[in-house]
Amino acid sequence: MSTSPSLFEIETFSGIFVDTSQPDPTTIKLEDIAHALSQTCRFGGHCQVFHSVAAHAVFVSNRLERKGFSRYVQLAGLHHDDAEAYLGDIPRPMKPLLGTAYETLTDRMDNAIVLGLELPLTVDDLHDSRIKDADNWSLFVEARYLLPSQGKGWWDGEQGAYKWNISDMPSRIVTPDYWRGGLLPSEACAIFLDRHEQLLDRKD
Repeated sequence: MSTSPSLFEIETFSGIFVDTSQPDPTTIKLEDIAHALSQTCRFGGHCQVFHSVAAHAVFVSNRLERKGFSRYVQLAGLHHDDAEAYLGDIPRPMKPLLGTAYETLTDRMDNAIVLGLELPLTVDDLHDSRIKDADNWSLFVEARYLLPSQGKGWWDGEQGAYKWNISDMPSRIVTPDYWRGGLLPSEACAIFLDRHEQLLDRKD
């Protein structure tokens, strides 16, 4: 474990240095992930009300539960954006401009996270189509509550479809107990950690 930074290392909330190019699973800590994601704003910070990646991850996980999927799928949904705790949240429209570089770094980080947290998952589980659907659904709901356009400007007239494929298009209006936008970072961190423990403790 590093005690001083090299060129590609970042210092985490807990004071550990993590190599972003070749991450060591022993440097991955759940508390660092929860803290960083709770401090990272969705939509590149362009929300009308602060909404963190940690709160988004819980929202996706809860969506998967309401769709009736197993706790393993729900756990993968909770952790599908963990790499952003170390690599940052890149707005979706920017990702194609980066080629395969960010995707490669994300896959390496995801592998270190799965091993470091001893998750009963694989990296492929984080990319499950059910999680992608829940992630897209959450994206549109969040846009409804957080962006000036409310997601209404995301229609691609030439393609006759929304810019991102979604098999379960939401009305973008959900019940208050379901949508928990506007949480403080400390609150989002707490519900992320609670959700993680809850899913690991369940036996179904």
